[in-house]
Amino acid sequence: FERYNGPVVSASDIFYQVSQANPANFPKAYEPDLATQNFNHTLFGNKGNGGFPNPYAESVKGFKDRFANTTLAQFQIKQDLNFITEGLKLRAMASVRTYTENQNERSFTPFYYGANVIQTPTGIENSLNQIQEGTEFLNNPTVGNNGNSNFYYEAVLEYNRTFNEKHAVSGLLVNYFQEALNTIGGNTAFSTLPSRNTGISGRTSYSFDDRYFGEFNFGYNGSEKFAEKNRFGFFPSVGLGWIISNEKFFEKNIPQVNLLKLRYSYGLVGNDGISSASDRFFYLSDVNLNNGNTGYSFGSNYNNYYNGFIVNRYANENVSWEIATKSNVGIELGLFNKLNIIADIFTENRRDIYMERQFIPETSGLTTVISSNIGEVKSNGIDLSLDFNHAFSGDFYITARGNFTYATNKILVNGEPEFQDKNLSRIGYPVNQQWGYTAERLFVDQEDIDNSPEQFNGFSTTNSYLPGDIKYKDVNNDGVINESDQAPIGMPNVPEIVYGFGFSAKYKNFDFSAFMQGVARSSFFINPNDISPFVNERNALSVIANNHWSENNPDPNAFWPRLSTYAIDNNQKQSTWWLRDGDFLRLKNLEFGYTIPESAGKIFSNTQTRLYFTGVNLMYFSKFKLWDPEQAGNGLGYPPQRVLNLGVQVNF
Repeated sequence: FERYNGPVVSASDIFYQVSQANPANFPKAYEPDLATQNFNHTLFGNKGNGGFPNPYAESVKGFKDRFANTTLAQFQIKQDLNFITEGLKLRAMASVRTYTENQNERSFTPFYYGANVIQTPTGIENSLNQIQEGTEFLNNPTVGNNGNSNFYYEAVLEYNRTFNEKHAVSGLLVNYFQEALNTIGGNTAFSTLPSRNTGISGRTSYSFDDRYFGEFNFGYNGSEKFAEKNRFGFFPSVGLGWIISNEKFFEKNIPQVNLLKLRYSYGLVGNDGISSASDRFFYLSDVNLNNGNTGYSFGSNYNNYYNGFIVNRYANENVSWEIATKSNVGIELGLFNKLNIIADIFTENRRDIYMERQFIPETSGLTTVISSNIGEVKSNGIDLSLDFNHAFSGDFYITARGNFTYATNKILVNGEPEFQDKNLSRIGYPVNQQWGYTAERLFVDQEDIDNSPEQFNGFSTTNSYLPGDIKYKDVNNDGVINESDQAPIGMPNVPEIVYGFGFSAKYKNFDFSAFMQGVARSSFFINPNDISPFVNERNALSVIANNHWSENNPDPNAFWPRLSTYAIDNNQKQSTWWLRDGDFLRLKNLEFGYTIPESAGKIFSNTQTRLYFTGVNLMYFSKFKLWDPEQAGNGLGYPPQRVLNLGVQVNF
């Protein structure tokens, strides 16, 4: 269960407001003057007509009381069927998981005040003026109740038997039914109706003398999301394995290798979770029969108005399972009974991906987007893990582990048309590849602007740009900069490489462990809208204050373009100017301990006492220096916590 009692506004929202507030604008609250000294409320600070962030007011204006509870229940029966045949078992299970959440919010409306400076014959006088009327009492509570439940039933028939100590045969047959009811995240008929899945799955396997292995699996699954003709899908798979190290010739000739296993698997996997909970029953249309925007008027004076209808979603009986064809080749290697290495090479071809057809012309007359199983993506990668265990003596041992995963993909089909500008095509690029403009530098002067391609109709609209703004590359060489000049830039925003390594060691009474975690082949964009100085009177980051374009510092490669009190659209574009390397390596965990020997004193004779220090997120290594690279573009959001602990552990 979870119990929360705290501010109405979350810690991350308060932190964000702190980053957006200008500390020189106004105090968090004013001291009362003669005119306000008898007021029964806090004089929260603000400015002008209000609307500027005051994190202090937001954090103290009320409270939120939330209670969440998860209940799990399971009933299971087992029956040994050896009287039918040896190794046969029957099992049945019913389980339920329920989640309930009750929330109560109560808050008052803050009174906001601003400072007035008045010139009088006797000098300057300061006074307070009320900017926003508030309440001196807690407003009516806002109550929320949500919950969901999941019922699961299964019957399992299992068979395991070994013949002549060499032939191991096993089989498994599972029939399941699942129902989920959700009242969280929507109030539409599609999102709140119970969802149901059912199916039969099975597995049969055979091994000979712990050397040769074969396995066949299948799933025949049904989903209520699809029309009757596509409701059930059949998804088989096979696997083969060979433990070479169990061969007699291998055991005798290569004793240093305690394990050598080769394996291969191939099969199909179906996915019916292809859309949100509010976008179910694809074979049904969703029509609003009372839409005010599509109504009509009639009568002599057109005074009679009736609402019309609009199609929110068209029925599509052909929507079906998303299917992935997967294959995997793996090797397991053990050396000297100390080092274990596992390596896998995997491929996946995912087809019938449910996605929007984004390139249907408006002249077709459709009132909403069309979605269907049109996408296809090919993925591949490698997965490596390493484990090492060794005791050097009775007083010293070490264990170490490392893992490395590289996974990439490319789009094969997405329904796009044949682009005249090839840089706009997503085909052949990763799903998470980022597109944007190529920034060359900052404009030097007006002559530089006049001799460069026009950017985003800046010459003929209010979207003008000046010296010190970003100059973009004309990728398609048509003499103007617009959406057709976007191209793939940087790496995907999801890392293609994830790795980690660490170790644990103990020497006599001392123990030490560390774990490092890293990602590579990823990029992210700084969001200039979040850090633009002086916009809404926001303060400036030190990197902007120290390195921005100005007439006194016309550096065409300065970090920040020309300063402004409003957002400059030309400089807000997603481009290489804001693109950054997302690779980093982090010291995730560090622990050092000392176990006090029993001989240290009588008080330790019947106990095991350990002193320890632990640290979490202690340091990281990255080319990006402005903030924690794990935050990526959300640099002014709530950062990862660095945690240091000192403790004593006593076991009696």
